[in-house]
Amino acid sequence: MREESRLDKKYNAKHYLSIIIVFLLASVSSLILATEIFQETSIPEETVRGELAQKIDLYLKRITPFGFSGALLVAKDGHVILNKGYGWAIRSSHIPNTSETVFSTGSLTKQFTAAGIMKLKMMGKLKTEDSLTKFFKDIPPDKGQITLHHLLTHTAGVINYTGLDYEKARREETVKKILEAPLLFKPGQRFHYSNAGYSLLAAVIEKVSGQSYEQFLHQNLFQPASMKFTGYIIPDWSKKVVAHWYVGDKDNGTPLEKAYPYWNLLGNGGILTTTADMYRWHLALLGHKVLSEQAKKKIFTPYLNNYGYGWDVLKTDHGLLIQHDGGSMLGNSAEMRRYLEAKIVTILFCNQSFDHKPLFEVVRDKIETLVFGGEVSIPPKVNLLTPKELAKFEGEYKFKRGGHLRIRAADGQLLVTPENQAAVTALYFSEKTDQNYLKEISALSLSAFRAALENNYTPLAEVLYNRDKRLAAVRALVGQRLAEFRKREGEIRDILVEEVLPSNFRGKETTVVYLKLKGKRRNLYFELYWQGKKNVGIGPSPGAPNLKLPFMSVGNNEFAGYQIEMAFNLFIKFNFDRNGSVSGLTVIKKKGRLSASKL
Repeated sequence: MREESRLDKKYNAKHYLSIIIVFLLASVSSLILATEIFQETSIPEETVRGELAQKIDLYLKRITPFGFSGALLVAKDGHVILNKGYGWAIRSSHIPNTSETVFSTGSLTKQFTAAGIMKLKMMGKLKTEDSLTKFFKDIPPDKGQITLHHLLTHTAGVINYTGLDYEKARREETVKKILEAPLLFKPGQRFHYSNAGYSLLAAVIEKVSGQSYEQFLHQNLFQPASMKFTGYIIPDWSKKVVAHWYVGDKDNGTPLEKAYPYWNLLGNGGILTTTADMYRWHLALLGHKVLSEQAKKKIFTPYLNNYGYGWDVLKTDHGLLIQHDGGSMLGNSAEMRRYLEAKIVTILFCNQSFDHKPLFEVVRDKIETLVFGGEVSIPPKVNLLTPKELAKFEGEYKFKRGGHLRIRAADGQLLVTPENQAAVTALYFSEKTDQNYLKEISALSLSAFRAALENNYTPLAEVLYNRDKRLAAVRALVGQRLAEFRKREGEIRDILVEEVLPSNFRGKETTVVYLKLKGKRRNLYFELYWQGKKNVGIGPSPGAPNLKLPFMSVGNNEFAGYQIEMAFNLFIKFNFDRNGSVSGLTVIKKKGRLSASKL
């Protein structure tokens, strides 16, 4: 210490100049850091920057008349190149979606719950190895071995849900309902996605922190990440437009108009946010503003089913992908994808459904094809016509092969509906499609389900792709749905093939068979996805497919249709007789033409 003091006195002008230079450099570094932080959080509210962004923007603008509505943010190499809204946020008021529109994100909420648990771990208030007995009293014996890790990774074996999202449900009664329900399997044994498990985690956050779930996230996650418009009810939503949800023509309003948020939803879904705020969250996860490196390592480790803590962690052709999606049957859906090695981030929010499906599922692969430099078929620029201009095209049309089309005018467009399978085939399938193949997979679907009604799953097992991994899960799913339906409706009276359509299952051309199981008052629907004669997917369907395809004018009595899921264009050219009346039409497909006469 004495030597240091003596040396201090020997500093000359040169030394002081060095100190000043170091100080100035430090100040500049601080300014640069502050600028970087400012740039990170000051995300452009609306931008289409560069050729790639223009191509994605054109695709979304062109498909909007055919059923797209939402907002998309794309970042590449650390820069936001696209952040824009499409379609209507509120149809009745003609308020458009923009980059600032607030959307409900469904199960993207789970990543915040997981981060909240890890934040408490960083504070030394819990461990992921802690069992539920540390947080809840009177735990049933079979639940005593469940740990926070089990809940975070969906391996606890607890039930999936406790009730409808917007039913009033209190914390203690919800926790009790989850813990009293029978376990689906021994904790840690297998993966079973559980919304209820994340509600338990939200309850743990409240018990340990002494704060409400949302207040804890707001204070410890959202504020440090500069996320001003993320939450349930804390943000001032009056400063933003909250997108309504739509299923077809039905307006389901927003969550703020419902009992919100209660414990069937808290922790597992329903958080509102914007595309820019979710990008700020991505940036926060790249650094240490919110979570330590150790915490993030735990979160992004893939466990069973490649699921981490609130995230899917996947290896892809484009490198590591960390993602999650969410939504509801009310029309909202969302997805966030972080290609960390490729330095690509996409944040997609939608506020209407597509044929009973989450809209993000229908467009995600096309967006990613474009993002990574590929090409996607897009519809031409179209025009809306007046009811008077459209009236002459309305009517019934019949193909020579027996297909029957019905055409009606609505909202400046023609709605073309195939009335039977022959018409579906004429519109949706290539001329080279093997008709016998469609009959074969229809027969395989029927025989598999008729046997399943007798608790015989052998025919289904014989056609399953990846049988060893999928059979148990498929059998459990089908068996559970059949049992629930029989409990409500009694015996199933008949099974019919409702429709056969082309599809795009995980980016591959697929054919989907819709089965209708008839009950006393209601029907149960299943979708079976086929590639060749192997079944690659089975799931319940909310109903029969919506076959109405919108067509819009491209001039000269020609109309363009576009099927978003399959990304194919279809054109109809109307024919006229000598008196100037519509006499028929010609369907123009990529390969071939088909004519139909007006009835």
